[in-house]
Amino acid sequence: MALRKRLTEEDEDQLREWLGKPDAGFELLFKASTQGYNSATFHQLCNNKGPTVTVAYNAIGWVFGGYASEPWTSRGSYVQAPDSFLFRLSNANKFDPLKIPANQYVQNCLYDLQDRGPVFGGGHDFQVFTGTYQANNGNFINANGSSNIGYTYGNGMGHNVNTFCGGNLSYLDVEVYSIGKREEKEVPIEKKMLQEGKEWRKVQWSDEERERLKQQVAGYKPQVCSSVSQVNVLLVGQVGSGKSSFFNTINSIYKGRVSSQAMAGSQPHSLTTRYRTYEVRGERHGETLCFRLCDTMGLEDANTGLDLDDLPYLLDGNVPDRYQFNAAVNISPATPGFKNMAGMKDRTHCVALAMDICNISVMPQGAMDKIKTIYNKALKRGIPSVVLLTKVDKACEFVAEDLSTVYRSRFILEKVKEVSEKLGLPEYHIFPVQNYSKQTSLDTQIDILALSALTQILGFADDYLDEHYEALATENLQKLNVKE
Repeated sequence: MALRKRLTEEDEDQLREWLGKPDAGFELLFKASTQGYNSATFHQLCNNKGPTVTVAYNAIGWVFGGYASEPWTSRGSYVQAPDSFLFRLSNANKFDPLKIPANQYVQNCLYDLQDRGPVFGGGHDFQVFTGTYQANNGNFINANGSSNIGYTYGNGMGHNVNTFCGGNLSYLDVEVYSIGKREEKEVPIEKKMLQEGKEWRKVQWSDEERERLKQQVAGYKPQVCSSVSQVNVLLVGQVGSGKSSFFNTINSIYKGRVSSQAMAGSQPHSLTTRYRTYEVRGERHGETLCFRLCDTMGLEDANTGLDLDDLPYLLDGNVPDRYQFNAAVNISPATPGFKNMAGMKDRTHCVALAMDICNISVMPQGAMDKIKTIYNKALKRGIPSVVLLTKVDKACEFVAEDLSTVYRSRFILEKVKEVSEKLGLPEYHIFPVQNYSKQTSLDTQIDILALSALTQILGFADDYLDEHYEALATENLQKLNVKE
C-alpha cells in the first residue's frame, strides 16, 4: 500500500526555501504511524538515500523536525554535516516556520546508530525515537524521543524544547523524506504577475525620470532649521542584507560609474567594522549633497555584530565617524571622540533597515527581534524608519529578467505586506531595491528604484525636522531625549 504523506504544499515550499532548492521534491521513505517506530526499519528504508528530512507531528498540533545534509548509513558514530538544521513548521496547528542552524560542534551534527532512529546533535538536540514501538495508526504515542536544543543546534539563540515543539514529544506520526526533483507544475503567469497597467506602485521607467530623480535628490536641502545642513540616515541590517551596497549604489549614480567605496560582499560576519558617515558629491570634486548615509556594523544572529546597547548613542549622534566597533567594550561617554554635546545636526533623522527579501520568511527570530528593537527605539524618539527590501532580482524570475516589472510582482507585494505586518510599519515606508552587485556599468532601472527610495527617505527626514521644529529652533534637545 502506498504511503500517504502528511507534509503540506506550504510545508514543502518552506523547506525548499530553507534548502535553497526551489525544484526540490520530497519522496516519503518511512512513516512511523503505519510502519512502526522501529530503528531497524528506519535504517533499512532510509540508509544511503542521500540527504533526508525528518518531520514529526505531535499531540498538540506542532510540526517540527530536522534536515540531515549527509545520508544515514548506520555508521555507529557521529557525523559532521554542518548544513544540517532543525526546524519548526507549525505551532499549535498554525503555520509558524523557524529554522535552527547547526552553529556549534558541527562534527556532531548527526548521530548515526543502527539501534536508534534519527538523532540530531552531539547533545541529542533532537533524538526522534529509540527502542521499538508498534504503529499507532492515528493515535498518540510516546516513543522515547528527547530534545536538548542548544548543544549543536541554535547555541546562544535562545531556543529550547518549548520553542521547538511545544515541549511535547508524544507523536501522531514521524515521517522521513528523501530529496529529489519535483515534477514541474506550470503556474499561470497571472498568479505571479499583475496585468500591465495594474502595478501596485506607479513608476516611469525612462532616462528622463532617472535624471529628474537624480536632480531632485541633488537639489534637496533640509527645510526647517539652518543648524542642520545635512540629514543623517542610519543604515542598519543583517550581515549581507545590502545596507553598505545601498550607499555604493547611490554613490555610483553620482560618480557616473559603479563604485565600491563601502566594503560589501557575502561573508558570514560583518565587513563593516567601523561607523562611517558617508557623504555623496553631486559631481566629482563638487559640493557634497545635503544628506549623509551612516553605515553601521551588521546584525548577526548570535551575540556578535552590532550591539543594540550601542544603538541609542548612534541615534543620538554621540558616535564619531570611523569609530571602531568593539564586541568587548560598549560605546560610552568615555569612548574616544564621544560627542557629549551632540546637536540636532549630529542626530539620526531617519533609519533605513535593510532586509534581504529572500530571507524574510526564514529569518531567525533573534534577528527579527533585533530589527524590531531598532525600529521601536527609533519610534520612541520620533525618528521615522523605512525598510529597504534588497535583492528583488533574486526573488522573482520576471523581475530578474526585467526590473521594471517589480511593481507587478505578486510575490514582492506579498513580502512588502509580510514585513509591514511583522514590524508594524506602513507599507509606503517599504521600498524594493536592487543594489549594484554583478553590474559593471550603470543601469537606469536600478538607479530609478534607488533614487525613488532615497527621495522618500529624505522626505521622511524633513517630516522629523518639521515635527521637532521648536526643539530645533532652540537646540533644546532635552525635549527629544528618551530614557532607555
